[in-house]
Amino acid sequence: MSCTEIFGFVLNEALCHVSRRPTKHNPAMFSHLSDALQAAADMVAPPCPRVEDLRYHWTQLSIVCQRCQHAEGQKPAVEETHIPRHLLQMLRALVAEEREQGVVGPLSPCMEYLVQEKVLAMLASHAKADCPLGIRQHAYVFLVGVLNHLHHSHLHHAPIHKPLQAMVQTSCEMRASPYEAEEMEFLSTLCEKIRQDSSIILLYIQPCAMTGGQTGSFPSEDSLPPTPTHEGTTTRATTTAATASSDVNASSSEAGEQKPQPKFPLIDALLNLCHSADSKISGTAHECLVSLASVREAWSSTTIARHTLLPHYLATRLVTSSDAIPAITEPALIEDVSLSNSTRSESQENSDNEEEEEVGEFPGKKEIVTFLHWLTFCDKMVSVSDGFVGSSICTTVREAFLDGPLRSGLSSLDEDTRSLHLALAAKIVISVSAPMLVNAVIGWLTEDDLEGTEGSIRNLLLQQCQQPPHHLQIQALRLLQVMLEKPGSLAVQALVLNYMCGRNYHDSSAAEHQQSSWSDEEDERYKHREGERSPDSLPISRTLAPANISKIVKRFLTLVPEELRSTTKDDFESYMADAQRQYRDVCRSCAPFGWPREAVTPECPSDSSSTASRESRPEAETNTFYEGPFLNMLMDFLDHLPEQDYDINLQITSLVATLALLPHPHLHEYLLNPTLTLNGGVRTPYTVLGQVVARIHQPIVEREDYVDHLRVTRYQLLGTMEDFDFERDVDDRKFEALIVIEEFAKELASIAYAKYSIESGMW
Repeated sequence: MSCTEIFGFVLNEALCHVSRRPTKHNPAMFSHLSDALQAAADMVAPPCPRVEDLRYHWTQLSIVCQRCQHAEGQKPAVEETHIPRHLLQMLRALVAEEREQGVVGPLSPCMEYLVQEKVLAMLASHAKADCPLGIRQHAYVFLVGVLNHLHHSHLHHAPIHKPLQAMVQTSCEMRASPYEAEEMEFLSTLCEKIRQDSSIILLYIQPCAMTGGQTGSFPSEDSLPPTPTHEGTTTRATTTAATASSDVNASSSEAGEQKPQPKFPLIDALLNLCHSADSKISGTAHECLVSLASVREAWSSTTIARHTLLPHYLATRLVTSSDAIPAITEPALIEDVSLSNSTRSESQENSDNEEEEEVGEFPGKKEIVTFLHWLTFCDKMVSVSDGFVGSSICTTVREAFLDGPLRSGLSSLDEDTRSLHLALAAKIVISVSAPMLVNAVIGWLTEDDLEGTEGSIRNLLLQQCQQPPHHLQIQALRLLQVMLEKPGSLAVQALVLNYMCGRNYHDSSAAEHQQSSWSDEEDERYKHREGERSPDSLPISRTLAPANISKIVKRFLTLVPEELRSTTKDDFESYMADAQRQYRDVCRSCAPFGWPREAVTPECPSDSSSTASRESRPEAETNTFYEGPFLNMLMDFLDHLPEQDYDINLQITSLVATLALLPHPHLHEYLLNPTLTLNGGVRTPYTVLGQVVARIHQPIVEREDYVDHLRVTRYQLLGTMEDFDFERDVDDRKFEALIVIEEFAKELASIAYAKYSIESGMW
């Protein structure tokens, strides 16, 4: 039988074998024909083992590379050779063998060959030299294919991870590389393997000795965007990095090069790609940075924090994006700018045309969105990383951004600049959520003056609250409110509680009388409430849920005499639903603080007085109560309600209500217990408001039309009357202040009762 007849017979048998499959229409019929032809070919000439096929293609590839290296004149490009085809066939052999092996086990024969013959190391060497020109691109593609089909446990083999280290190092050499798409795919695949096995990350932290002590591939600070100077105030990020670098060099010289400093080329390569003009590549690089920062390995965290430019990169991004915000941006619109997921992905430096169209709403919106993008990315980085990396990022952000452009803007002599940065600071506090970054920002805003430093931002804010112009006062007060409302922030402790813990506002000499005046009826009521609670619940707080709650509510509701009230309608209950909801939310956010349940006078008040109080006021050493600069300012504002604009009065009462909702016993009784016995000279909202009402009582009732004027003023302020017959005069602010006090007293009463009802288990 001839060869033609044999081949025809085999082909016929193969086609018959394929035709035995179900006759259902299959659009892949040509693939069956291909299978038949392959089966016929295998019967005529069985295929050689895959490892032999791989050996053949690697040998041919090596020969081509050697010829290119020794070629004279212009060397051929990789497309002019068969190298891409050889690499593709090698990868197909590896992938097919790995798929056949299935379960995780020892290295397959093809991988064994790569390891024993150091194929990956030689390929990395060719890729580093990029000879023939373009082989580096195909090497990245080949390694991505290997990584995708190789179990992460095999990456610990030195012949595998060392070539990968070399390729990572190669990615650090050039920014805007022509192969950055392939570089990014390779690095992201490697980061995915690290995510699967976090111990792999330690293989890519290299001491200088591993690279012969050369640091040329480590990106210097000059390779990053420079941190600019702001009105004579130079940011300290570069200085800090330079100092750290000099300290490293000094310690290295002292140690006689026995302790080389570690390097993290994987981070450096990703930082290079973060500057890519391709927003997709840049976004993927940032995602990989987040992935690496989230790895819980002490050595990698230390190296990222101390020996990479990641913290400096994040701080520099904040500085440059904030500097790009135009001065003509309307501050009032900043608070309403939202950063949705779609906007966040498009707010890179090189955004799409669709983004260009969206930012036409007001000048500066695009720059604001870009800044918020970097702020939320920095916040995410701090959130996912461990304490060491997060602390390093927060410290660098404070030195480069907070003490740089933000401080310069808040302390600027130009009103428009201050207004813009007050709005920006409020937006920053609202946007950040990582506890470490929140505390860093709030701590910077609230820290007191320290010897040898510039004026504190807290003093600047409090001064701005009390000085014209009017719109800056509102903005500063709004910023303080945002700080107090931030869940888990330190603002309440720094601004208020540090001055309250000594309980020096309370007249302790009257404590015995107060205890003896506790009626039997109230004591029985308290015991009855305790008996009705479940054993697992917290004990009822006599401070937060006092038995004389009716007396407290009545004190607030009768703060304004009946003849001065603008309405006869008792709408105290209208505030209750909001007060209960807000108090529950506040309790959840304050639960981690572990605040006490009862207001108890310390045995040694002088020892428990706050440091800030003793430093701020000499009389604090004699246990004289000082409420602190913030509460002192609020009491002054309450005392001047009749002389202030209505919107400032609303902001002040909102601040006091925010503090009153907090479940701290000392703050609660100071703000919400009019029956508390006070030391001489102590001002509380109840006493101050009572004095204000007494002061404006006579001038108001002396007007014959004061009843109608009160009614019209109420309608005007509540927005229920557009046209009225009265023209504004010098007494209008007194009437407006009276309406504010009347409604504010109802709000305080509702807060006190809402706290009572929730703490006593009624709701």
